[in-house]
Amino acid sequence: MGKIIIDLDKGAREYTRKYAVIDAKGIALLLRDGHHIRSRTYYPGDYAGIDILTDLHQAMSVASLTPRQSESIAWVYGCDLTLDTAGVLMGITKQAVKQAICCATEKIAAVFRHWGELENRMEECKAGDRHEL
Repeated sequence: MGKIIIDLDKGAREYTRKYAVIDAKGIALLLRDGHHIRSRTYYPGDYAGIDILTDLHQAMSVASLTPRQSESIAWVYGCDLTLDTAGVLMGITKQAVKQAICCATEKIAAVFRHWGELENRMEECKAGDRHEL
């Protein structure tokens, strides 16, 4: 009988390729597509979507976002409002909403970069331990 090879990391690689979470642009794309990714997680086996959304929410918690930054993201990406409408609801200008989102995505990307650095260090330590054996 033949072998069946299942690529368990395919979904994660696809999300990583599409959403470069180490920069603000990738975070903005991920936030923009959050509803679509969330809807795909209902399909059996799309655990990568669940993982990336969980990581995003955790990174947002760790990123020390200001209340204005969190609210801007919630209105624009969570409720799909325009920058203008979000600004009116928040009592600030469209440009202020855009700036709050820009700063927030930079902070979130910094968290992902930090996590990546920690992961790389852990891999280096593991590799060093193997060489000592």
